[in-house]
Amino acid sequence: MVALFLQTKVMKRYLIFLLLSICGMQFAYAQNDVKLEAESAAYTNCKLVEDNKYSGGKALELTESNAKITFTYTASEAGKYAVYVCYDGLYGAKVVNIGVNGETTPIQGANKLEELSAGNFIMTKGDNTIVITPNWTWFRIDYIRFEKGGSTVQFDIASAPVDADASECAKTIYTFLRDNFGKKTVSGVMTGDMTTANGDVTQHDDVKAVYLASGKYPALIGFDFMNATGKYESESWYKEYTASCIALAEDTYKRGGLPAFTWHWRDPSRKSGDFYCQRDDKILCDTRITDAMNADGSWNTASSLYANIIKDIDTVADHFLALQNKGIACIFRPLHEASGAWFWWGASGAVPYVNLYQLIFDEMVKVKGVHNVIWVWNPNAVGDSDWNPGESYYDVISIDIYNDDNDHSSNYAAFDKLKTLSGGKKIIALSENGPIPDIDKEFEEEAVWSWWMPWYQTWEGKFVDKTSNAVWTKCMSDERVITLEDRSAGWGTYTGVRSPADNINVSQSQALYNLQGRRISSEPSKGLYIKDGRKVVKK
Repeated sequence: MVALFLQTKVMKRYLIFLLLSICGMQFAYAQNDVKLEAESAAYTNCKLVEDNKYSGGKALELTESNAKITFTYTASEAGKYAVYVCYDGLYGAKVVNIGVNGETTPIQGANKLEELSAGNFIMTKGDNTIVITPNWTWFRIDYIRFEKGGSTVQFDIASAPVDADASECAKTIYTFLRDNFGKKTVSGVMTGDMTTANGDVTQHDDVKAVYLASGKYPALIGFDFMNATGKYESESWYKEYTASCIALAEDTYKRGGLPAFTWHWRDPSRKSGDFYCQRDDKILCDTRITDAMNADGSWNTASSLYANIIKDIDTVADHFLALQNKGIACIFRPLHEASGAWFWWGASGAVPYVNLYQLIFDEMVKVKGVHNVIWVWNPNAVGDSDWNPGESYYDVISIDIYNDDNDHSSNYAAFDKLKTLSGGKKIIALSENGPIPDIDKEFEEEAVWSWWMPWYQTWEGKFVDKTSNAVWTKCMSDERVITLEDRSAGWGTYTGVRSPADNINVSQSQALYNLQGRRISSEPSKGLYIKDGRKVVKK
């Protein structure tokens, strides 16, 4: 009897333990994987729709530009959480803005019901506010879902550019960017009006605007080949504009700065002089990449459009070759904002876009012999995986983000998604922006951009003014922000500080990293670092 009693008691304890374990597992699941239905959130200017295909049988429809859904998520602990959005596109692919505690990033959806990854966001313990607004209207939101834990991708950036025959000056710029990535951010600004261009980059109005706001000059200067090709390429104003850009690029490089070219590629068919597909429902450019392709997706080399495309690529290549002959290297960002259907090169879909990007690279590098370029791929949305031209075609991955005036967020969610999108193999840059990110936030939130570049102040852009003078001064005076003054020694003296051994495979189990995902050689005596995929604190 005693034995039976003891056996029964042990069994009861086991059952209680088992039940507690199951409850604990369910509780953990509830904390680490939580779904919030859209119809239960606070919302304005949204339409509640009922359909059994949605979770809970309901969803919210956003057709107005001022539509808004606000969720409140109560986190059991602080940290990074993966956020997912169940989205249903109406009348084509759409872009959704999602903001978590003020950190906003766009996500691209298709013309279907699907769960999208919005990225990893920092949550505080307790209540967190998640806001969904339309970047492009006409879609529905079913629910949002949360999982505890951030990105596990580590950086493994190559020690050399993707161009195997890169010039020494291009290798130097690449090494400089790689050396400083995760440690410092290069300050930049885009140029617009060339009225004040006289060959001295420090006297250009857009560059001076940054100096007047901060007391220092930006180290990276943006230029545009938009007037180098197209319907009006032979007209004097267009030719003078391009010549001014080239002269300023030369001066920028000679001062130790980084010239960075964008190409707003005007209609290669010459039927129009535009690069935008439409404005205010008016068709501006109806040329599509597929107009130069055969039915099987190959290039129709006999077509007039293909001939014009090659002609335009060669024109830009010749400008780079002229700089190459002078020992000058540049950054180049072709076909920017990839999936943005507002440009003709993004209006035919991902596959034609990839073919065109690869054609530009192959024609310039392998045919024309351009080897003084650091290549940038610029997706429009952080989830543009289908638009990736391939890791052998670009050195830097970048994104364009325009926050509201005086919003100096680090944009860490977008940074983290670009890191995942590129497999941690590429340098990451903020290639266009409004207000500059706060340098303290960049480091605190582990989103240290290689560079940022506010759009121009001229042509009524006023983008330098979107950051207060106080923030400009603070950031440009910080030793973690590289200015043109910091580059006064020029490129001739720069040899780099890394060795090929730094390009070690980061998948090794005992590898050590700092909080930016940069490999370190030994465990620090104090501070935060990552070992075996876990965060370690030494006091």
